[in-house]
Amino acid sequence: MLGLWGPSTTLGCEFRKCHIAFNVPLAELLAAGERLNAAGIQTQNFLGEKTIEPSVIGWMPSAQLYFCDRDGHSVEFIALLDEPPEPEFMGSLSEWKQQSHST
Repeated sequence: MLGLWGPSTTLGCEFRKCHIAFNVPLAELLAAGERLNAAGIQTQNFLGEKTIEPSVIGWMPSAQLYFCDRDGHSVEFIALLDEPPEPEFMGSLSEWKQQSHST
């Protein structure tokens, strides 16, 4: 479900930054960083650090990249990974792969 509020509605009176995530295939996620950066859009990892490499949240597990739209809203491209969860892991996709994951 997606809720959108216009400027003339009660919830749209004040500007607030929002977050939206799109589930994408891993291959698309891997290409997204370079493609977005080439278009002048800066990508970040989960911790807000500039990078084109997806970060991994181990408890899901998922790989993701973040960027902001023109209004400053947070946009996330996320790909769920097929490996078993590792609740303590938080790092880059390359670090995830180094730990014997097949992604």
